[in-house]
Amino acid sequence: MRLGLTSDEARLYMALIEKGEGTPLSISKTTEINRTKVYRLIEEMVKKKLIVQEIGEHTIRVSPASVEQLKEILQMKQVQIAELSKNWNDASQMLDQMTIEKKSETKVKFYHGKSGIEQMVWNVLKAKDEIVGYTFRDLSHFVGEKFMNDFVAEFRRRNLVMRDIHGDEYLSHQPIDNAWGKNMNSRYLPSTILTIPHQTDIYDNVVSFYSWNEGEVWGTEIYNEKVATMQKQLFELAWEKAKNLTDYR
Repeated sequence: MRLGLTSDEARLYMALIEKGEGTPLSISKTTEINRTKVYRLIEEMVKKKLIVQEIGEHTIRVSPASVEQLKEILQMKQVQIAELSKNWNDASQMLDQMTIEKKSETKVKFYHGKSGIEQMVWNVLKAKDEIVGYTFRDLSHFVGEKFMNDFVAEFRRRNLVMRDIHGDEYLSHQPIDNAWGKNMNSRYLPSTILTIPHQTDIYDNVVSFYSWNEGEVWGTEIYNEKVATMQKQLFELAWEKAKNLTDYR
């Protein structure tokens, strides 16, 4: 609650930490919060990036964002809540121990709206190895330059590295230099060889597809080692054919 959560938000978040995930109905039963109010809380907490929402064919499932996301909020409020900052290590260890990690070979998560895309982009920061992918358009035009500057700064702070391939759509929409430095290596492929109709990020065992074109905003993360391995192999084939991006700016 010192991080700015209301008492109901804190109850909902802790319930998800203990259960791993839940539906609005199960959350309502666990927390004894009215189900109509639970829907409103979910909407607000998705905006705050405290929980992740998965919209299925017949129901909504939500799961807690990583404990690290709470730490990000903590850092933004560090000046006002110095006492909580001193106690963060103990709190994060407690939450880590309570978190239930669902172990399954395959998991698919769906996202929608600007906040969903922002969550997917921020998830890339969890990568343990090199990130590869395809860039549809400069994301700064959709999420805003401040968000991208914050993301790139954190990307560089964690010493992450990425290779990506840009297409004709990217070059035709006035890309912005986000100061990636040595952390990013980009190449170009014309649409005569490969059409890039959406954004793709591939890292660890995750393949992430998302788009914000023509009023349609959607995103999907696929967690599967074999799918990710194949996509990385296909990327390497495309990378060999791609040319240095700086020659086409």
